[in-house]
Amino acid sequence: MKTPKLLLLIALLAPVAFAADETYVGWVSDSGCALARASSGTYTATNPDCARRCVKEGKKIVLISQERKTVFMIENPEALRSEVGNRVSISATSARKNSLHVNKLLASEKSNPECGRPTLKE
Repeated sequence: MKTPKLLLLIALLAPVAFAADETYVGWVSDSGCALARASSGTYTATNPDCARRCVKEGKKIVLISQERKTVFMIENPEALRSEVGNRVSISATSARKNSLHVNKLLASEKSNPECGRPTLKE
């Protein structure tokens, strides 16, 4: 009777235990702005000051990946709290679909938001 339960437990935990680290690059932002922009197909930086304010007000910390066209929820937000508004490279494990556990911050640079501004007329 214990063997099937043990096998089930191993099957459920194996993907987590053996999940490999991957490198993810993107902008650290707040869930409100990032998800709103992603719903229209925009996976670029949000306004850094706005993102910091929204995180301070309780919005979740996310990583916007332009390359993967995904907004990732961060399982351990404290790992990136000081990077909100910046473009980062992280080593992370996929915790669930569209969710990451940050293992290490590899690089960080201040972000210049890419707002959808109209081009200037000459």
